[in-house]
Amino acid sequence: MKKRLLIPLLMIAVTGFLSAAGGQESASSEDGSVTLDVWAAKAAELQVDTASLANWKAVEEATGVKLNWSLISTEVKDEQFNLVMTSGDLPDVMAYYEGKSGFSSVNKFGIEGAFLPLEDLIRENAPNLKAALLDDPKVKEAITASDGNIYYIPMLSALNAARGWYIRYDWLEAVGKDVPTTTEELYDVLVAFKNEDPNGNGEADEIPMVFRRRGDDAFYNLGALAYAFDSDPGWIVRNGKVVFGPSEAQYLDYLNYIAKLYKEGLIDQEILTRAGNPRNDLFGKNLAGTIHDWFASTASLNDTLGDEIKGFNLRHMAPPVGTAKEPFTRIQMSKVRGDGGWAISYSNDDPVATIKMMDYLFSAEGSKLMNFGVEGETYEMKGSVPTYTDKITNNPDNGFHESLVTYGMQWKIGMQQEIEYEKQFANAIATAARIDYMDNYIVDEFPILSFTEDEQMIIDDKFSQIKLYTAEMTARAMVGAISPSDFKKTFDELNKMGLKEVTAIYQAAYDRKY
Repeated sequence: MKKRLLIPLLMIAVTGFLSAAGGQESASSEDGSVTLDVWAAKAAELQVDTASLANWKAVEEATGVKLNWSLISTEVKDEQFNLVMTSGDLPDVMAYYEGKSGFSSVNKFGIEGAFLPLEDLIRENAPNLKAALLDDPKVKEAITASDGNIYYIPMLSALNAARGWYIRYDWLEAVGKDVPTTTEELYDVLVAFKNEDPNGNGEADEIPMVFRRRGDDAFYNLGALAYAFDSDPGWIVRNGKVVFGPSEAQYLDYLNYIAKLYKEGLIDQEILTRAGNPRNDLFGKNLAGTIHDWFASTASLNDTLGDEIKGFNLRHMAPPVGTAKEPFTRIQMSKVRGDGGWAISYSNDDPVATIKMMDYLFSAEGSKLMNFGVEGETYEMKGSVPTYTDKITNNPDNGFHESLVTYGMQWKIGMQQEIEYEKQFANAIATAARIDYMDNYIVDEFPILSFTEDEQMIIDDKFSQIKLYTAEMTARAMVGAISPSDFKKTFDELNKMGLKEVTAIYQAAYDRKY
């Protein structure tokens, strides 16, 4: 059902597409079914037989819509998306996201006319989507483009707690320390971990604080320490004014702290270069004591290592407090996930049937198919709770998430993740940690903003360089290549690179939104 766009997207009048939402006749087959070509980024790098997935067959039977899937590797999804958009030969539905930028490109192309605005389609044909997206002010705000329209159906999360601090309780007991609550107490604990042989092997081989990956991801987690000093490694709003956190004076307090930890060997000395999965490797060798990372996968180390390491006990702790007034974190998953959702292209012959299919996935029945699959195959009812079978929880070939994806669940499309999925994806230790952070420590994150095309071009040009330079100078300050006090010179350099202009753009977008 693809049509070829014969003139460049930028030349298309948006009004030409608005009629598609309400005026097109269905391009149905003789049996009344509709066939849709769906382009989608993979949820995991696995080979999936889309023709044999029981849950998606059930969706097709319930909605009368047949789906022809093209699943695109995340390694090439950006390149392939750009090729499709340049060609103008769009599939009926596109499930594309772009990392931390979420759906900015989808919104940009939607404004240009490549994707349909969905509000009227939803109000007239999709009661479940209306309740989940339009009637929830925060969700609606998050998915609305700069022109006031909605161009994609998002993936919604059931929990927003994403990452937090974990520490070895068995090591705390070994060195006679309590769970630290301040940055000074954390420093004392890390020193004890380094010097007092908590793993009991008679060697000075402990690495008090480690990170799961090197480079940017490690610094993302290390940046959680900035909150202890009321700083921020990214954008922040203070009294209605948008500020880039590393340009504030208190960022130096954060730099001084991590420089001190690194100099004394309390942070993994190979944080920038260590290959593989340092979290699993170093905890697996009984060398690591503290980490900031994903709740579920980190807590699962208690299950995988408990039999190998006597007394292994990795539990969460509150964000430490330095000069901040109270413990907090802004690191979280937005209810609107930035890595899942789909849009309806201008060339879709039956947007009404398409939105009804998408609406079905937000119904109780459809949501169960997306989260748990088919009863008797991938889940069984235990009381009122759908519970995953061994095909998911004890799959010999794949982990938990990969098993779900193989059976057609938790794909990067528009859907609502359910709380029971979250509970079963994580063990009791992770669930307790996530609830504690949600109830006590998570504060509002920096909002998702929509930019005009001209604004986005400036951001892409200038802010990408600003981020790289900030990360480089932060790393240099941490490892002692420069003094943290020298970082003050970075403030001036950031302004030369265009930070004031970029900040003004963010401020304008923030003001439009609020």
